[in-house]
Amino acid sequence: MTAQPVTEPPQQAPATDPRHRAAWAVWGIGALCYFLALFHRASLGVAAPEALERFGTGPAVLAVFSALQLGVYLVLQVPSGLLADRLGPRRVITAGMLALAIGSAVFAVSGSIVGGIAGRVLIGFGDAFMFTNVLRLAALWFPPRRFGKIAALTGLAGGLGQIVSTTPLSASLHGLGWLPTFLGAGVLTALVALVAWLVIRDRPGSAVPVAPEPVSTEPISRTLRAVVARRGTRHSFWVHFVLMAQFLAVTTLWGAPWLTESQGHARDEVGSLLLVSVLAFVAGTWFAGQYVAGRVLRRQRFTLGLSMATALAWAVLVVWPGVLPMPVLLAVLVVIGVAGGAAMLAFDGARAANEAHRSGAATGVVNMGGFTAAVLIQLLVGLVLQLVADLPADVAYRWAFLPVLLLLVVGTAAQFRLGRPAGHR
Repeated sequence: MTAQPVTEPPQQAPATDPRHRAAWAVWGIGALCYFLALFHRASLGVAAPEALERFGTGPAVLAVFSALQLGVYLVLQVPSGLLADRLGPRRVITAGMLALAIGSAVFAVSGSIVGGIAGRVLIGFGDAFMFTNVLRLAALWFPPRRFGKIAALTGLAGGLGQIVSTTPLSASLHGLGWLPTFLGAGVLTALVALVAWLVIRDRPGSAVPVAPEPVSTEPISRTLRAVVARRGTRHSFWVHFVLMAQFLAVTTLWGAPWLTESQGHARDEVGSLLLVSVLAFVAGTWFAGQYVAGRVLRRQRFTLGLSMATALAWAVLVVWPGVLPMPVLLAVLVVIGVAGGAAMLAFDGARAANEAHRSGAATGVVNMGGFTAAVLIQLLVGLVLQLVADLPADVAYRWAFLPVLLLLVVGTAAQFRLGRPAGHR
């Protein structure tokens, strides 16, 4: 069934119009919240060696920390999208920021495994409501033709948050220590939650030339059936499954242990190496938003080609014997980062395939793709590492990364099968 086309809103106000500036201010505070959410999400990736010592545990248990955090995020994606459509972003973003602040504080003061897990679960809870609701702000405050680029800018904000979670976080951990670093992050997040409540408004007033849409009252079951029925939604799910999950695997947990234990790099080098991947994430987000978003065939070809390149990069990690030469390592980190940034295109595809009043639900469904794979990766890598603990570290990680490669191949094949010419949903 073909949906009725969404009516194009009136021309957006000039950049000097105060109403236009209000849209950017509201989105900007939302993007700042997403910036902090990505910092909290990725912080365990750089802090993993210190976490192993602080909580006195091994890689399998540390994988549970990350998998539960991402698992909570995953489970809440559809509710997050539905709440974005029904309650509005202001309430949901503020509540999510408070959960992030409390989670960071709990993680800071805890010295037990139970306390550490509780902190990461709260962080996953708060993080779950950020991205979908910031994109909801974009859908409500900007015309549909701008959505792809605003989504890419949102991804850039997240990429900057991840940059802060690499070298700067590593420097803070080594200079200030565990407690001041994570407790300070919690206090800052609580202050931004207050700013979000004061500044963010769910939709423009009637004077702003972007037509405000009513809060959705469509039954939840009907909304989800309609969203999942779209071929474009399912294609975007697999795009996110491939491009985002493998980036999360490196930046949220396994990158630092792999670089130190398998590749022989010192801890003070790890932040800089992960920064390469995060900078590539930012570059990939910018390129995707500037040259690919909003163009259906170009988007499908680009994401399929990049998915193939990503699978090839992980194949190198699986088959290369011993330590990777630095040029090869940097090339792999760049591909991983660019792919993670280009995952934002999945939401451009989801928005194009669904009606505006279902945009939050569509974003939530698509976001489940990357985080379903991310949870599987965190658990499978930790399990394999535990099983092959007697092998040399470089060999153990090659075996541990094999499930990642298999998941990427599955997701890339699904994209190929679901690809469709422009004009079809």
